[in-house]
Amino acid sequence: MRLILCWFAAGAATVVAQEPAAEIATGPVAIRSFQLLTPFEMVGSGIDPEVEVRVEIDAAGKVSDVQVLAIDPPSEFDDLLRSYVENRVGGRRYGPARDANDNPVPSALSWRMKFQSPDSRGNRVADERGRPDPELGVLVRLGSLPLSARPLTREQRGRALTQAVEAAERYIDRDHRRRRETPRFIVISDAEDESQIDILAGNMEAVFELFHQLFDPHLEPFAENFKTVVYLYSRQQNLQRLQTQLGGSGFGTGFYRSPGFLAFHQEVEDSDYLLHTMLHEAFHAFRDSHLTAPGKELPRWAEEGLAEYFGNSKIEKGRLSPGEVSHGKYVIFHAAPVRRLRSRANWSLREARSDLRGGDAPTVAELLEAGRDTFYGERHRQYYGFSWLFTHFLQHGREEWETEKPFASMLLYLTEGYSGRDAMAAAFGFTPEEVQAEFERYVRKF
Repeated sequence: MRLILCWFAAGAATVVAQEPAAEIATGPVAIRSFQLLTPFEMVGSGIDPEVEVRVEIDAAGKVSDVQVLAIDPPSEFDDLLRSYVENRVGGRRYGPARDANDNPVPSALSWRMKFQSPDSRGNRVADERGRPDPELGVLVRLGSLPLSARPLTREQRGRALTQAVEAAERYIDRDHRRRRETPRFIVISDAEDESQIDILAGNMEAVFELFHQLFDPHLEPFAENFKTVVYLYSRQQNLQRLQTQLGGSGFGTGFYRSPGFLAFHQEVEDSDYLLHTMLHEAFHAFRDSHLTAPGKELPRWAEEGLAEYFGNSKIEKGRLSPGEVSHGKYVIFHAAPVRRLRSRANWSLREARSDLRGGDAPTVAELLEAGRDTFYGERHRQYYGFSWLFTHFLQHGREEWETEKPFASMLLYLTEGYSGRDAMAAAFGFTPEEVQAEFERYVRKF
């Protein structure tokens, strides 16, 4: 992975080692940064201040200290501005600096930044989170940083969600239509058994709460603009009609559509499969609303691998145990914990091992580089399955990975648009080719 010496500056950023013995060879590089806007308490003051700041970064890439060295021009807002800069800059994340032996080392950055007030940008409402600073444009053009797609505005996302809901209402059985609202969801169902809507609403809340517990310590969540809308149809054909109208394939037990729309049907031979689908699609919804900026996605292997990782996880006594492959039977009640009737991993490990023996399994490099056409093409079953297994491997393959959690660091790179190969090199320190044999051994012993 190519790291850069200067990342954001009104002039030039200076990078220095914190420890005299650690000479900086590369880095640090900003992974997550946001344009700082003049605090709204200063709107109308006519002040667009310039701030000199120094940031200390530890060997893990976390900001350990922020110092505001100067504010020009000084004003009555200095204390407010200093607190704002310390809080916002302190939340940035970096790929750590590295020494000549490629070991991560502590470092420090210092630079001057020019604030832009809301008035000077034409009262345009901006989403600070995840948007690269304007000064990063030259680095994007040089290929040092990923280019962010232009996201939909809040109003555009709202209209898209409204259109999906209007389409969904055409296929609901009005005689049995019921609605529930929870802190995060609006759930609508025409299931004859009224308890089903309560079960679904409770499950969705429980799953999102678990996702927050797992991801929030490593990835600051984006604030959700809308509640996620969930439809549960009693008839499969009604879900298929909705999928077709929205431009989907018309197959499957459920789907997620951005922004914030989930739909499922009940006509399944195995209720475990419906719960598997719910967990799988719920991750897509959570990722879209909380993990990545609007308009951004994870690479296919990470998106579907994590969705399968949760979908195939064990649920026991109402608790989802991520990473533990599910077995056995469990009773379903409409209560806050997640419940399932019967548990079964959706993808066969025996088939995976057979693919490895026959040379039909995608390599780690192929997983990381697969685009939509390849991933969802003729070998989609292999790509889904091995993405799940590779996600599992990166979290549980070595004992130290379960405590140090390098996969969380890799996910942080991926959410910001870095390639799987570069993200892996930064978080784990190896290439796909170097880890291929170890991954295959893991699958055979899984």
